[in-house]
Amino acid sequence: MSDDFKRVESHDCPMSTCAAPAGSPCRTGKNKVAIQYHTARFRLVPQLAKALSVPTPAVRKPGSVWIELPWPVSAGAEPVGHVRLGYARASTARQSLDAQLDSLTEAGVTRVFSEKISTRATRRPSWRPP
Repeated sequence: MSDDFKRVESHDCPMSTCAAPAGSPCRTGKNKVAIQYHTARFRLVPQLAKALSVPTPAVRKPGSVWIELPWPVSAGAEPVGHVRLGYARASTARQSLDAQLDSLTEAGVTRVFSEKISTRATRRPSWRPP
């Protein structure tokens, strides 16, 4: 069996309809394991960039219901879990971000980017966490 699938699965799938994380096979719109990896994903691997298709191996059970496989653990590293990012914005300096920030905290967001700026502003400062 070829190890091409391991190279492909070292990347997240960039297809918005799939969005399979690294370590998992691609999925179809009906949430089944895809028969082959999405082209946008296997082209991230230089050795496979010109391939016409990369089939999903039988060990990944193509056609079965898709479930996220455990994330691959780097050698010598402890898994730390998922990071949730949030964004809060107010259009004027008089508006408060407190309600948005409280909601994001309740939702388990671990890092919040916020800004107070008009939607008509053509230049935006770089985002910085509060």
